[in-house]
Formats: sequence, structure tokens, C-alpha cells
Amino acid sequence: MRIAIISDIHGNLPALEAAWRAVACAAPDITVCLGDLVQYGPSPGDVISFMRTHGVDAIQGNCDRAVGRNRRDTGDEFENPHWRNLASETLYWTMDNISAEARSYLKTLPDSRQFMINRRTALFVHGLPGNPSLGLPSQTAHEVYDMVLRRNDCRLFASGHTHEPLVVLRPEGLIINPGSVGGGTRPAGGTLAILDVAEGAEPYAEIVGFEYDIRELRQLYEKAGIPEVFLHCARLGRDPRGRWHTEDPRLRQEWARLSMS
Repeated sequence: MRIAIISDIHGNLPALEAAWRAVACAAPDITVCLGDLVQYGPSPGDVISFMRTHGVDAIQGNCDRAVGRNRRDTGDEFENPHWRNLASETLYWTMDNISAEARSYLKTLPDSRQFMINRRTALFVHGLPGNPSLGLPSQTAHEVYDMVLRRNDCRLFASGHTHEPLVVLRPEGLIINPGSVGGGTRPAGGTLAILDVAEGAEPYAEIVGFEYDIRELRQLYEKAGIPEVFLHCARLGRDPRGRWHTEDPRLRQEWARLSMS
């Protein structure tokens, strides 16, 4: 069985369309989205329509929950108060620019999905079970991974939220984070995971990267009139909450120039 795992689209339609082309090349049996379809990006309604049209099994992320339930805060932590204020502005814009039907869709998404794959329990969540606003950092101790697998009685655990791609094989099972489709995991690009589970074999996961047209995303931001700091995050490889996902000094220097202009 082959499963494509995507996560953290964040209203970025050009990124989602590029991710879907990569998914199609992998020819999975099913595709699962680990949540955060909306927030930060300019196309929340189009992203929701895309997911529904293409029959993706989606999970509710913390941003989806905030928009679906008309909350004032997503639960995300930011590096500085200014970015938190910009995120709040974008959150209100998102709630004002999706239909009642789309909001109902987000509100009713499940907080987890569980599958039996070759007699193995596979658990898919957005962040951590019971708390979509927390995730597993890439530098987590292996003992923590083992604990997560044991406590949730699963041999495969997939979660997103951190926007950091991760595949860790432990004696207890497999931990996967596909990274993000539209959350700045790569400059003008994103990542997803392809999971293969063959009869009688250990599951195998691969992180797949892709790029998309950042010019199209820029046009959508300009049309929406929302803070372009999150456009720059997607373009330069920075998390919309503040953390860098790239070590390229040229991109960091460009960010500094933008900040001074």
C-alpha cells in the first residue's frame, strides 16, 4: 500500500497544485492531509475546494480549528509580537473570506485518522494527539519518539505542524513528518512524504521536495491585500511563525534588506 502524506498548506494554492503533481507521479492508493489547510496564505477557499474535489482525507489542524470555530487565536507561538499581530490580521481576513460551507467543513474535520495497514496501526494527527498546537521537533530525543509510539499503541505515527520534514525508524515503529506544502519549508517550495507498506516488510517513507511559481503566489497576495511578510516567508524559506528553515546566508541577507526597506 502506498500513502501520500501532505500537511500545512496554509492557503497557498500554487504550492498545493505543485504538491499534487508530485503526488500524482507517486500514484498513491490514498492521500492524507495532516491539517492546516488555511491561515497565512491568500487562497483559503480555493484550497478547501481543491481538497474536497480531489477527495483528500484531511485532519483538522490548529489553524483550521481556529477558523472553523471563529476563534481569535490559533495557538501558534511567534518569535515576536509584531508577527503575532500580523497573523491575527490574516486570521480575521481568512474568516471573512471563506464561505459558511467551507467554515463548516473545517469545523467538522476529525482531529485524527487511524488506519490498519498490513495489521499495523497507523495514527495520523496534526501536532500531538489531543493538542494540535504542539508538534514533535526534529531534534526530539529518541526516547520521546518511543514514548509517543507506545502511548498511542501504534507502529506508525505521522504528524505535521512544525513544517520540518522528518523520518525516524525506531524499534517501536516509524515516525513521519512530511514537512509543509506552503509553510516555508523550502524557498519557493515545499515537501511531502510518500509511505510504502508492503506485506511482510517494514514500512518505508521518503520525503519528496517540489517547487512552485512564487510569482503566482505574489499576485494572489497583492490581490488579497494581506500582510506580505508571509509571502516573503514562503519565498525565502522561513516559517510564518518566525523560525528559519534554510541556512542559506544569501536568503537571510535578502530578508534583512526587506526589513530595512
